[in-house]
Formats: sequence, structure tokens, C-alpha cells
Amino acid sequence: MNRDEAEKRVREVHRIMERTTLYTLLPGVPAIVGGVLALAGCVVSVVMMHSLDFGEALGLSMGGQVGLCVMWAAIGIVAVAQEVWWTARAARRLGVSPTARPARFAAFSLSPSVIVAVVLTWQLASDGYLGYVVPVWMMCYGTGVYAAGLFSVRLPRVLGLAFIIAGAAGLLFFADYGVLLAGLSFGVLHIVFGLVIHLRSSGSDTT
Repeated sequence: MNRDEAEKRVREVHRIMERTTLYTLLPGVPAIVGGVLALAGCVVSVVMMHSLDFGEALGLSMGGQVGLCVMWAAIGIVAVAQEVWWTARAARRLGVSPTARPARFAAFSLSPSVIVAVVLTWQLASDGYLGYVVPVWMMCYGTGVYAAGLFSVRLPRVLGLAFIIAGAAGLLFFADYGVLLAGLSFGVLHIVFGLVIHLRSSGSDTT
């Protein structure tokens, strides 16, 4: 084996180790918790709006609209915060840095999609098209997760594609059922994803 081949092998081993580390830090429990929070938010939204259409939020009083926005903002903040906490905890347990290069690449890949989703949400809400917000968030989130998954194993990319496809279908055919779309995607899909990651992680720990 010449020097170039040896260096290539070393780079390949390093790449595999980075991907394995990031896979080990993939969220299992926090994805489940986030999914449960999303489902709870959907239930409260239906109770407040008496509809599965987020567009009906425009018919609420100003206090009701503010309350709905605050609730979803709180769900998002709590979901992200507990995911960061669980990831940092897993990193400390494994003796690796949660800010390692693959994790930074994954975060940078997800951030632009979040920014795009925020801008589109503001414009859609301002124009009275609130019913389109959920499918837009699904597609933007799916795009970000898929891009971030390029620095990990296949499962996050599968989740990202599922969000993109479901979001596109929701935007084209089911925009009036935004609450249901949110529950099935940010709720159920996250719970299933978290369970799969948790079970795989548990299985690898016992082998």
C-alpha cells in the first residue's frame, strides 16, 4: 500500500467514525417528547378553534390568537431546549463534543430552512393564508433534516423525505386540515423516528 492509498484509508476511517459518532448522538427520547408536545398542541388548537384548519385562528379574538401563537412558540422552544440537553448529556456520557464538525455541519444545514420557514410564515399569516403554514413548515423542516442527514446515517434522510412528501401533499390537497397534518408529521412521525433511534441505540448498547 503506497502513501496515497494509506492516507485515503485513514480519511475514510475518520469519516466513518464521525458518522458513527453523530448517529450515536441522534435524538431518540427528545424526538418522542417533541412529538408528544406537538400532539398536545394540536389538541389544544382544536379545542380553541373548533376546527382542523389553522386558518380558523384568524377568527379568534386577539387574545385567542396571541395565546395560540404563544403556546406553539413555547412548544417549539421546549422541544429544542430538551433536545439540546439530551444531546449534550449523551455527548458527555460518550466523551465526545456535541459541537464536533459533523454536528456543526448538520446544524448549519438545518438553519437556512428554518429561516425560510419563518419568513414564509410571516408573509402567509399577513396575507391571511394561515392554512398553508403547516405544509410549508413541513417541507422546509423536511428539507433541512434531509440536508443535515447527509452528515449522518440514512434514517434522518428518510424522515426528511417523509416530511417533504407529506408537506407537498398537504399543501396541494389537504391545506384545510393543518392541525391534522401537524399532528401526523411533527407529532406521530417524530415519535416513530424517536422510537426507532431509541431501540437501535438500546440494541447497540447490549451487543
